[in-house]
Parts: sequence; C-alpha cells; structure tokens
Amino acid sequence: MGLLDRLFGRRRARQADARPLTGPEAVARWRHLLVTAPAEALAAAHTSGFETLGDDVRGEVVHRMRSALSALEPGAVIPADPAVLVRAAARAERRAPGFLERALSTDARGGRALTGLAAAVVATSAAAPFLRSFGAGPSPEAVAAGGPPELDVPDTPGSSSGHDGDHELDDED
Repeated sequence: MGLLDRLFGRRRARQADARPLTGPEAVARWRHLLVTAPAEALAAAHTSGFETLGDDVRGEVVHRMRSALSALEPGAVIPADPAVLVRAAARAERRAPGFLERALSTDARGGRALTGLAAAVVATSAAAPFLRSFGAGPSPEAVAAGGPPELDVPDTPGSSSGHDGDHELDDED
C-alpha cells in the first residue's frame, strides 16, 4: 500500500475480502436483496445470475420455478424462457414474499438450486449497490473467539455501587 493510499484511506482488497460465500451467506444476501432492491434491479440481477448458472443447476431452477408458478396460477402457460420466468417469479415474489425460496428449497436438490441461484445473483454487478447495506453480523471466528461484548453501563440509583445511594449531582444542603 502506498503513501497516498494510506493518506486517503484507500485499501487493497485483502484475501479475506475475496473468499467465496458459503451457501447460507449467499442466501442471506439474496434475501436482503429481495427486500431492498427495486423490481428492475432484481430482474437484471436474476437474469445475469441465471445466465452464469451451470446447465444442471439452471435446469433444476427452471423446472422448480415452472412447477411452482403453475401451482400458483393453474392453467397458465409458463414458458421455459429464463427472461419470462424471471419476470413471472418476480411478480409472484411481490404478491407472496418468500415464493422463490419455497419453490426452490423443498428438498436437498432444491436447496442446492436455491444456493446456486442466490450465489449467482448476489455476485452480479446489478446486485452490488443494494448489498452495500447488508450487515451479516459478526464472523464465525469472532463468535467462536469470545463471549458477549463488555458493556459499560452506568450505575443506576439503588444499585450496589458503593455510593450509599448518594448522587454526585445532588445539591449540597
């Protein structure tokens, strides 16, 4: 890191920043994205993510989304075109939040499809601006390293603080 980088607070990406997301981390970010991003950004992120999926995962996602949409709208013709599916799934998600997750994660194979889709979607450039506000909480290492954080809580009147109940701000007699 150069002198100017230090002065202006810029930093290079560390190895920890570049580690791949675990399945639960990708799904958590994806859920956050579903809540925070507008419909246009969601459609763009899902379309881009869908294109990067492998053939087996893409096929599983298409199959599960088509069957879930068919169950949601009996008699409707649901084409296999990814762009149409993404728009239909986005409408279904707005009407019934959690629709996509329920449609994809009914069993272990569907769970892999959900994780694959979530990881692909949150890795897109369309999702990046909406994931900046995502706070995943403490890292697993931080949780394993110690207990709860120490809190500096002021003594309250009547607590056993050694002041015999006197207040420092009381007027003198």
